[in-house]
Amino acid sequence: MEAKTSPNRGTPNNSPRASSLTQFRMIVVSVTCATLVSVVNNIIMPNDRLSSSGNRSHDTPQKYPKTSKKLTKDQHINTFWWPSPEEYGGILGKIHDFQNPSDCSAPSTKFFVWRSRSDNENDTRGLTAWAHAASSHMLHALTDADQPEAGHRILINDDKLFPMAKGCEHGPETRECYFEPLTNCKLSDVDDYETADPKSTKIKILSKPDEEYDRSVRTLYTSDSIWFRKVKDMYSWTGLGFNSQHSTIHMTAACLAYYFRVKPWLRKEIDERLRRNIPLDLNPQRTIGVPIRRSDKCRRHAIEGSAPGEMECPPLEEYLKKVKEFLAFDPRIENVIVTSEDKSACDEFLEVLKKELPSLRVIQNIGDVQQGTGSGSKLEAYTEGSSNAEVVASALTSLHMHMRARYFVLTSKSTWTSTIAVMARVYGFATEVIVFDIGPNKNTFSNLARRGCA
Repeated sequence: MEAKTSPNRGTPNNSPRASSLTQFRMIVVSVTCATLVSVVNNIIMPNDRLSSSGNRSHDTPQKYPKTSKKLTKDQHINTFWWPSPEEYGGILGKIHDFQNPSDCSAPSTKFFVWRSRSDNENDTRGLTAWAHAASSHMLHALTDADQPEAGHRILINDDKLFPMAKGCEHGPETRECYFEPLTNCKLSDVDDYETADPKSTKIKILSKPDEEYDRSVRTLYTSDSIWFRKVKDMYSWTGLGFNSQHSTIHMTAACLAYYFRVKPWLRKEIDERLRRNIPLDLNPQRTIGVPIRRSDKCRRHAIEGSAPGEMECPPLEEYLKKVKEFLAFDPRIENVIVTSEDKSACDEFLEVLKKELPSLRVIQNIGDVQQGTGSGSKLEAYTEGSSNAEVVASALTSLHMHMRARYFVLTSKSTWTSTIAVMARVYGFATEVIVFDIGPNKNTFSNLARRGCA
């Protein structure tokens, strides 16, 4: 029987002409796909990408590992998880790229050296106070103090004693005892002010955080102050436009996330504690976080060697009241995570919860040292038999635990509890984070913790 040809169906599939047409179409599709891939690759990774100074660079584009098959964040509910710059990308990845240049010794590579204070052994700043200083210095370096057209600087810390690292058994007695280096560059790559010619134009030591300086100086040193320069436009270095177009909280959280990348030994320690403390069936969407900050944060405390108190600490009844308000708002809530450096306050609040809200599952940081202070200069002196490393591991475990909560009751006067809320909003396990601030503070960071915006 002859194959019939329909005007609507074209040439029969078994005809010689159909075979030729099929081969032709395959060739065209193959060429088109190859061309399209080539075009897309040139769009995504152009050879003439912009350099950090805004000029065209013809270096080979930086290559990154393909998306990992590691567990997703949700699958890490009771194990260690922290955003990785290499895999997470975004602002965090951009910071990592800028902080790790291909040639640290090049004359064109500029530095911003974060100096320790002259009396650094007695520096009472806690973990998050140090992190905030680092974040601000980082933005200073990335924008070269609001002049990104002059290029950017590499933030690097000195090798003086980090108060919380005294007696470190896992590395030097610097921040690198606990955290990954801020950069792949070494102090040997910077211009040393102690050995340099006093008339050298390569070095500048700031007398105060906001002092102006010549942007052509290769090595800039911070002042001997706990404070830092406030950058006006924190997005100017990214190539994404200006602050008005983007979120302050995402830049802030990315800087903090970069700082808090822990060393493998500490990661292992936190992981073990999370496995012990967080139930596998915990639902972050149905969890309240209550990070109680008291002890030396309260005015008129009598803790020797700690920072002076900064606020009238709210009574524990205020915490309970807000927990009940959350329960009335969302009856699906099942869990409450309670942590504190103040053991007596924590124990008292746990007793109140047990009595007032017996159906609520309480999750604690079991094994928490609870050193009774947030100050970092004499951690080992407050709890008998505990080392600085144990205190830091306990504190960071509490931070990681609260990343698994959705609702928070806290005091934003504390950078510790505010940091918890900010990190939970951007990198946490729950969505739609809501915060009750029972000790309000009026600054940008408190607003980010409380509302998610400045």
